[in-house]
Amino acid sequence: MLLRLLFPYLLLAVIMCGYIYVRYRKLGPIIMRVNRVLFSRYNLDSLLLIIIISVASYFLSGLDLQNVPAAQDSLVLGPYTYAYFYLVLIMTVTAREAEKPAIREKGISTPRGFYTWGEITSFQWTKNTLKVFIERNNKKRSEIWEVEPLDKKKLDQVLKDNVRKSSKRSKKKSR
Repeated sequence: MLLRLLFPYLLLAVIMCGYIYVRYRKLGPIIMRVNRVLFSRYNLDSLLLIIIISVASYFLSGLDLQNVPAAQDSLVLGPYTYAYFYLVLIMTVTAREAEKPAIREKGISTPRGFYTWGEITSFQWTKNTLKVFIERNNKKRSEIWEVEPLDKKKLDQVLKDNVRKSSKRSKKKSR
């Protein structure tokens, strides 16, 4: 019975650990964390995701609490145990969305995914806003971060070094 109660938490922990492991295996250790502005117009989708999951979790936890039979008064942790999962889920998604993008040895990791240097085609600056252009499986997308002014120079140099290297490698492969 305790395993049944803890299963969602264990599953969530396994998924989180798997995500961290795959990201590290694919991209290597962190070279630099990007100090981005968390709440800017470029991150509104992250805030919207957190709000949607919070509202859905509120209603789902209410349904779970209504469906707990009266015969289960002998539950180890009580009927609210089902609702705690949604709180943990919200905290996990919030932590992931609030994570700072990181420049890694073999690419970039962001809250929306991780990309190798070969998938990054170019980047451009508009004042303190960085736009990174990514091409994966013939699909083009971009990541936009509003970067703290103090990190702009160092980040620009790291990106210039690594994006140039990857574009030279891809040109050599195509010849």
